[in-house]
Amino acid sequence: MPLGGAIVRLGELPLDHDSVVCLTFLEERPLMVRHRDRAWEFPGGHREPGEDIQGTARRECREEAGATLGEVRAVGYYVLATGHTTVVTQARVHDLRPLTGRFETVEVRAFDRLPPESELSWADGLYAHLLRELALPGARES
Repeated sequence: MPLGGAIVRLGELPLDHDSVVCLTFLEERPLMVRHRDRAWEFPGGHREPGEDIQGTARRECREEAGATLGEVRAVGYYVLATGHTTVVTQARVHDLRPLTGRFETVEVRAFDRLPPESELSWADGLYAHLLRELALPGARES
């Protein structure tokens, strides 16, 4: 099933959401984190009570990648087959600090292109689809 059954809506925001993912870039290179129990992914996670979209993106990127972000733009959202709704944001990384080891990521790396699907946490093609549709660098050819 394409995109793992996710419904993607770019250029609009949902009425409610569960989490935020941030398509982070160090210069023109996608910056991803390697989760200790999964594989490579963009930083993101559940929002905390009272937190806005940009606040969640900034906190998750700081915790998971040690990244300080420039402007955070909300660019759309997707809904998984389970109903879980994630807002997609995009931002440039201004600064990287070493990981603290307190969170679930064990490595941070900038890539010229997204890693192969077999090396991503989810092999549903969603990251490549988002990068292509948003005209962001780093997508592998489909």
